[in-house]
Amino acid sequence: MNLRVMTVAVLAALVVMLVSVAAWARNPHCAGGIQYLTQALGDKQKNNTEDYLRERQKAVDQLRACASEDPSDFEGIGYLGWAYGEIDSMCAAGKSFQIAIDGLTAKGDKKKADLVTNNRESFWATAFNKGIASINSAQAAYNPYTNTPATDEDKKAKDSATKSYDEALTSLGNALCLKPGDARSLRNLGTVHALKGEYDQAQTFFQQALKAAPGDTDIVNAMHQASQGRAAQLLSTNKFDDAMKYYQDLLKTDPNNGDLWSGLADAAQHKANASDSAVKTAALLTAADAYAKAGALSANGFDLYYNAAVCYMNAGNLASSEAMWRAALKLKPDDREALMAMSITLTGEKKYADAIAAAMHAVKLDPQDKSGHHQLGNAYNAAGDNLHSKQALLVYLALDKGKPVDAPTAASGAGGTKLQASMGKPDKILVWQADNQTYETWFYWSKGLAFHFEGGAQLEKSDWSAALATK
Repeated sequence: MNLRVMTVAVLAALVVMLVSVAAWARNPHCAGGIQYLTQALGDKQKNNTEDYLRERQKAVDQLRACASEDPSDFEGIGYLGWAYGEIDSMCAAGKSFQIAIDGLTAKGDKKKADLVTNNRESFWATAFNKGIASINSAQAAYNPYTNTPATDEDKKAKDSATKSYDEALTSLGNALCLKPGDARSLRNLGTVHALKGEYDQAQTFFQQALKAAPGDTDIVNAMHQASQGRAAQLLSTNKFDDAMKYYQDLLKTDPNNGDLWSGLADAAQHKANASDSAVKTAALLTAADAYAKAGALSANGFDLYYNAAVCYMNAGNLASSEAMWRAALKLKPDDREALMAMSITLTGEKKYADAIAAAMHAVKLDPQDKSGHHQLGNAYNAAGDNLHSKQALLVYLALDKGKPVDAPTAASGAGGTKLQASMGKPDKILVWQADNQTYETWFYWSKGLAFHFEGGAQLEKSDWSAALATK
């Protein structure tokens, strides 16, 4: 799954807030906690780990008492958030930072509020970037993660990727604790789950991210990919009904999403392919309806209308199939496959004139392709026009069975000599066998004509020049 992660390039620096213990009669726990934190940070810079670990915990203990005894000392609570961050208790840090920011902002102390905000941003950036680095490490170790390891080496690589993904979830979870509702943290948490094939969890995070950043195209695309992944996961295990229900549930809250309708159609089509009798027909109709809906919602729904027409046709609903062929051909009037398929549908509806016109249009587009002549012959045959049916099918047989020759053979004989005198040299000559007889067919592509010979005489003339003039 090709999901992009979102990175942060700059790591915010921690800002030391001014300690003014003597400015007022500050609670001793507040003053003591700030003092312990200052000492801890100094020892951290000196790599004095033992004192740093002891002092940071004392800072937390003192500042926690400060917050309990003097909840209006928002500066002290800001320091408590910092102290929690130093002991890697990011959820507690995030709560303290937010209380401090809200309180200082309400008091109008913008400078101190900004300092607390910057400190929170620094911890967030550290946690977030650590999460991104872990995602990159996991992908470098084993990708795609959802593939089953084929060797012991692959298994070790996947185990390494698992460890890195777990670390990413922890780091990004810390980032989210520091800034609840942050779209970047939510999106990348969803990305981790999606890369691991945990699509339900991924969808939950992507939905939350989209609430925080409505209209974000990266998040929308990530949600789409996760939906496809979840559906593919269900289909790969032949859980067709579950896949269909999955899309139907999503459509309840997003009924105008063409991708979801297309996904439902694909799932129903898979079910139809694996079913028979009444179940198959019902699944085909579900697929056809969904493809039609997706086509109507698409900027260019040709393929969707095409699929809908095929499903309706296979389900026996020819009227709806015709409507979908016409919708598809409105977008691509010269699509030969759609024209011939519509001709088949129209023939089934006994709309012979329209069926012949559609097949003629297909012949016009490529007279050298045998399939157009074949369908034209079938449409004439269904209409009871045996002469034109024979003429079209002779062209089909010549193109299907014939071998090109450079000069006329005995099969055309005198008849060919006479024809060449009036029509000129043919564009192509094919010799073919049928019913133990040898036939020779001359093609004049630009004139829309073919002449068929047997035993030295002209047997039949096929004239599709009408097709060349028919749109």
